[in-house]
Amino acid sequence: MAAVKHGNIWLCDAAESLWTKTPTKVRLIQWVDDNGDIIHDSTLVLTLNGVALTMKVQPVNDELGFGAVVWEAGPFNPGVEIHSFVITTMGTGRLHVWID
Repeated sequence: MAAVKHGNIWLCDAAESLWTKTPTKVRLIQWVDDNGDIIHDSTLVLTLNGVALTMKVQPVNDELGFGAVVWEAGPFNPGVEIHSFVITTMGTGRLHVWID
């Protein structure tokens, strides 16, 4: 699937730059196991406003299962302003980004 970056929610399944130098308010970010293929030690790295955040999965079981939310930030009310949003590393799953 190619990234869907219009409307609400944005769906991204690969490393890419979502936006740079464009202040955008974000209400919620979720890393979702969309195919039941996220396993122990899977990694997501986001670079937000130049700061890298690394999330590593350490589930109790080997697999999380279809539709499981692996990690989330938010919900924020009002939305948090992010000037630069880059998915630096994402091998599996899908990132859901709700724009405010």
